[in-house]
Amino acid sequence: MNLFFESLNYTAVTEGQHRTLPYYSISNADGSPRWVFPSHLAKPYFLKFYHVAGFKSQAFALLSMLIFAFRLQRFIYKRTEVLLNGDQSIRDGNVNLFTDQWALFTGTAGPNNKMVLFVQKGDKSGFMKIPVSGNASELVKKEHLGTLKIKALNPESFAVPETELLGKGILRMDDIAKDGSRSNTFMQAHKTMLSEIAAKTAATTTTQENDSFQSGIANLKKAYESGDSRLSGSMLNRLQTLADTLQRSEFTTSFSHGDFTPWNMFVNNGVLAVYDWELAHDTHPLLFDAFHFIIQKGILIDRKSWKEIRTEINMLTGSWGVDLCQNHNTTLDHCLKLYLFVNVSNHLELYSRQKEWHTQIHWLIETWNEALCDVLSTSENNRGLLIDDIFVRLHNTPYATIKFPNIPPSELSAYSDIDICLKKYDALNLINQLKSHSLVQKVIVNKTSFMATVQIILKNNDVLNLDLIWQLKWKNLEMMPVDGVLSRVQTNRFGIKVMKPTDLINYLGLFYGLNGAMIPEKYMNSLETGKMNTSVLHAIIVNSAQKNEIAKEQLVAEIKSKAPNKGFSSVVNSANYIIDTLKGFIKPKGMIITFSGVDGAGKSTVIEHIRTEFEKKMRRKVVVLRHRPSLLPILSAWTKGKAQAESDAAHTLPRQGSNQSMLSSVVRFSYYYTDYLAGQFYIYIRHVLRGDIVLYDRYYFDFINDSVRSNIRLPERFLRAGYFFLMKPDYNFFLYADADTILSRKQELDRDTISALTGKYLTLFKNLGTSKKMASRYIAIENKNLDATINQIISKTTGKAA
Repeated sequence: MNLFFESLNYTAVTEGQHRTLPYYSISNADGSPRWVFPSHLAKPYFLKFYHVAGFKSQAFALLSMLIFAFRLQRFIYKRTEVLLNGDQSIRDGNVNLFTDQWALFTGTAGPNNKMVLFVQKGDKSGFMKIPVSGNASELVKKEHLGTLKIKALNPESFAVPETELLGKGILRMDDIAKDGSRSNTFMQAHKTMLSEIAAKTAATTTTQENDSFQSGIANLKKAYESGDSRLSGSMLNRLQTLADTLQRSEFTTSFSHGDFTPWNMFVNNGVLAVYDWELAHDTHPLLFDAFHFIIQKGILIDRKSWKEIRTEINMLTGSWGVDLCQNHNTTLDHCLKLYLFVNVSNHLELYSRQKEWHTQIHWLIETWNEALCDVLSTSENNRGLLIDDIFVRLHNTPYATIKFPNIPPSELSAYSDIDICLKKYDALNLINQLKSHSLVQKVIVNKTSFMATVQIILKNNDVLNLDLIWQLKWKNLEMMPVDGVLSRVQTNRFGIKVMKPTDLINYLGLFYGLNGAMIPEKYMNSLETGKMNTSVLHAIIVNSAQKNEIAKEQLVAEIKSKAPNKGFSSVVNSANYIIDTLKGFIKPKGMIITFSGVDGAGKSTVIEHIRTEFEKKMRRKVVVLRHRPSLLPILSAWTKGKAQAESDAAHTLPRQGSNQSMLSSVVRFSYYYTDYLAGQFYIYIRHVLRGDIVLYDRYYFDFINDSVRSNIRLPERFLRAGYFFLMKPDYNFFLYADADTILSRKQELDRDTISALTGKYLTLFKNLGTSKKMASRYIAIENKNLDATINQIISKTTGKAA
């Protein structure tokens, strides 16, 4: 406060000639004064600094006005008295703290902090900005310059205050929105203002020539070089990637406010009155202010996810934004990328110089990082982007990865899971953030008393599995205290927090030993790092590993002796274990997928890939069946034995049967149809209800279209009627290709047969999928490119499998 008094030529004294100034204050969360006002203030003018929008802020404003109306200030606010003397003059800006109506905002902590004073003298009012630091002084001068620049454009659709630089670097400005109100909505008044500015100042250059882009490059380099551990290396790398994609591209610029937010403007009769031009810039990207308004408001006021904010950008800018970009030969997406790079780079450099970070900085960084993921998702590995984003979100949160390889997180294998030890609150918070992530299609959570398994289906159908563990348990026993593990984490060279080697060995020794297995060979080198550890548990693990033994009984006895496994804690752990075990019997329903096609269509190869996808990525058990449920053995097994019959079938070319008898065909079909009828219930109960994925290599459709293959000769209409009584699989894929492609793979069928069978299958699938409900169940895929085929099948089935 002394700086404030001195700026107005007052001096706080303890004796001598003075006057007593009683004042009230409203404090920040840390106890420091946020708003200060004299005891003689008639109205709550500190609300001039408060963004009143939304229920909570409106309630606060109403309560403040009631307090003043009933003169209850002394019962509510903190009162302080100070002894002052001075001549109360600042050149032309006279302020009498004893008689004028005034309120002071002490500013936002950081290198750019400045105080803002509102003064009411009779029917005249205005603001004064009082810089606290040299950096703030420069910003005040920039605000004066920015205001002069925008006024030089002769604004027609919006209002700008008159400003004047006074002594001691203080900036005085008019109160141009006495009867105005704030609005959180980006509306026509904002569009009109920005259109006018763009019409008067827009120009086209390149990123190489543009100073705002090059300033972003310089600030990104400073952020790298700052060594600030609070800044995630992954996020900085992502910004660099974005910069690389934008290098040498065309850059449409426009004069911008730079901090175009609801709290820096008022709306008065549909016209904007805009303050705070200190961050004004001549060559910011086109639409910089529009993006800034929507994004800052979305993060700091609405607390929206980037996914929601991105939707709002598209909705609020609409045809106006698209048309404005087209008129200047650019696109909305390109302008958004440029905005994100310039704005985020500059702010990260600023934050690296800021000693303390308030909560809102973390909000901003989390959302900006997801925004970077989103704009890079078309050209980058989406799964890798999401993994990077997860660790950016956790960057300033206590956590420890378990068994995480020493590689960049974005390069993690497509089949690798991520195990993370962290507090329960942080785990649940991360899950909630992932559910609204712009790259995520679906999140499936299976929660127990000690962990949550999280399966994330990305919009491109990639899959990421997380195990979020807040209690390291085996059955009803706690293996290790999580708090201790988190207090000893180490950070690898890629910025990922990992378990301390001794903790990792203890965890691995307990995890594998209690489950009756040896520590895998790839982790044995870690034993060397723990030689100095003298704990009993560590000794048991190391000794058993050296002797190639499993010391399960010793491990159980050792962890049972610890406090978390004694007394009431033991009872709670046992109860939770019982509940977790019962919940484990409830599994998501499985599904049945069939694959049909002529020999050489690539069914076996596709099935093997799909099997791997479901087992490794979806964590689902997969059962592969050939042609039918096989509850009954192949017919010839009754005479040859099962092994010989199956061997003969495997080594015999298809369609070689000589049966011409109607009676024999009826008998054979009845036998196999009985297998389908009875076997479908067995398969459903034994596998589908247990959550398994059943893959059929050929299905009943072979009887309809190619009954000769099964040595059956019956009317097709009769065979097709049999399908009516069967449970319908969840998905049926017919794989086909032209005859030349088929013959290049296998020469088991002639060209005419291939063409005829392919035509019959295509017709059958078309007829079976005539209804909307069934169309998604019968899918024909031309299998020429294996990756494309796999992607198409996964995109159809992943959502249901999850």
